[in-house]
Amino acid sequence: MNEKKIIDAGMGREACDLNLENCRLVDLLRGEIRSGVNVSVLDGFVVGVDDGLKARETIDLAGLYLAPSLIDAHMHVESSMLTPSEYARLVAPLGTGSVVADPHEIVNVLGYDGMRFMLSASEDLPLDMYFMVPSCVPATSFDTSGAVFHASDMHPFIGDPRVLGLGEVMNYPGVLGNDPELHDKLALFRAAGKPIDGHAPGLSGAALSAYVAAGIGSDHECATAEEAREKIGKGMYVMLREGSTTRDLRNLVPAIDRGTAHRFLLCSDDRHPDDLVDEGNLDNSLRALLAAGVDPIDAFRIACQNPAAWFNLRGVGAIAPGYRADFVAFESLGDFRAKLVFKRGAKIAEDGKLLAPVARPIPSVRDSVNVKWLSADDFKIPAEGKKIRVIAARPDSVVTGVTVAEPRVVDGLCESDVARDFLKIFVIERHIGSGNIGQGFIHGLGLKRGAIGGTVSHDSHNMIVAGVDDASIFKVARHLNKIKGGFVFAVGNEIILDLPLPIAGLMSDRDAEFVIGRLREFEEAFAREGLSNPTPLMTLSFMGLPVIPSLKLTDRGLIDVDAFSPVSLWAE
Repeated sequence: MNEKKIIDAGMGREACDLNLENCRLVDLLRGEIRSGVNVSVLDGFVVGVDDGLKARETIDLAGLYLAPSLIDAHMHVESSMLTPSEYARLVAPLGTGSVVADPHEIVNVLGYDGMRFMLSASEDLPLDMYFMVPSCVPATSFDTSGAVFHASDMHPFIGDPRVLGLGEVMNYPGVLGNDPELHDKLALFRAAGKPIDGHAPGLSGAALSAYVAAGIGSDHECATAEEAREKIGKGMYVMLREGSTTRDLRNLVPAIDRGTAHRFLLCSDDRHPDDLVDEGNLDNSLRALLAAGVDPIDAFRIACQNPAAWFNLRGVGAIAPGYRADFVAFESLGDFRAKLVFKRGAKIAEDGKLLAPVARPIPSVRDSVNVKWLSADDFKIPAEGKKIRVIAARPDSVVTGVTVAEPRVVDGLCESDVARDFLKIFVIERHIGSGNIGQGFIHGLGLKRGAIGGTVSHDSHNMIVAGVDDASIFKVARHLNKIKGGFVFAVGNEIILDLPLPIAGLMSDRDAEFVIGRLREFEEAFAREGLSNPTPLMTLSFMGLPVIPSLKLTDRGLIDVDAFSPVSLWAE
């Protein structure tokens, strides 16, 4: 910002770039909506509000509401399966002006190179993409990731202006148990005065207090209004999550009132590209808040002002002199839809469409799928007992149950049982060629023939495959290696469908339309197959996540997440 130039314009000695006239200003500083307001902009910053300034261009908003652009407080670009530029192309026209991304998916795969890739690939976009440094690489000691991120690896990123703090601290047992390496990371960011995001589903009482006392100030895992109130009362910001798989916003609305509204934020966490197109992004969350009867000022403070406060983003989150000219204009509080979007004072989108293409080259990254040693025999599970533990998957949830049952045994080997929907599932280490393969069974996918698999498998993103027969499972694994990662559905030796994700096995190098089209083809194929689970690939992608209860599978075997310890496939 050129302060002298701004002052000259503010005093009328120099013309502004733009006047937005006759708007209904959503004034988050005074807590009211003001009609007939004029906003003046120069060099991407607000110069004056109703100050009678001259400008080289004037746009009459004709009574449209004008609010600050929305801020996504916690998200993973990788979950969209798109590059940052393609992600921005979808969400910027919807009114999202800034996102705070935690790239722990790609950093778990590529380490330091993954962090550098995201910073480089997200420059000069029609939204501001900030980053939190991933705190849990690997997420736990129960699986094998592609990298280890120590506090010393994080230090070079602290001075980057787009790096805001430390990403979600999922290993809350490590915090409470005073794990020295984790506390080195916490100390590094506390000393730098940077915010530290949390991840503590269900944590309560004295354990929650100790977690917060370690310097962790936010959480996006609240599932009930009571949990949200407790966490706010202990000093945390609570993020209202509306992702593709986990949707907590409506459950938390009862906790929002005049006393608590200043401690809530919006976040999308993991949102898939088809949902971004079909439902929207933060605009969808804002519509939900307004429809639930949340006061409009409170709703926009949650969407704009509160995240700016938590992340120490100065000059963001309101419309006032010296603030960035990042605006969204819309027609109705009853059905929020972005009519016009302004970034740094320039109109970048109208009626949900960007006005200029996003040209952003994709930085190169190394191949990250290194599974070249498999044989069909790797998928045989010898019968070694009478009862097995089975992962009980639930549609639209990352939480699993546990079923104990007798396996179907043929010639001394445990086989899938389609009649009971018990399928073999494997997690194959894909980063360092260790040869690790975790074996298990899963209920709830509904697959009746063939196999499905992917390299999107939170958080270490090893190859994960489930299926009815060994030949199909083997074919899926081999094809995933061939396409450098992605999703695959195969029956026997035939590939029915694939979606290549060659960037770290997580993101496509194609445009959003290709990715969404292929995802829809998967949906249609699974519907033809008669699957009871409407999103089996997404469900499968969370079955290797050993920080979400109750039973999960990693490349090292089954994990009892409630006990936070490995457990045998055999229940005796």
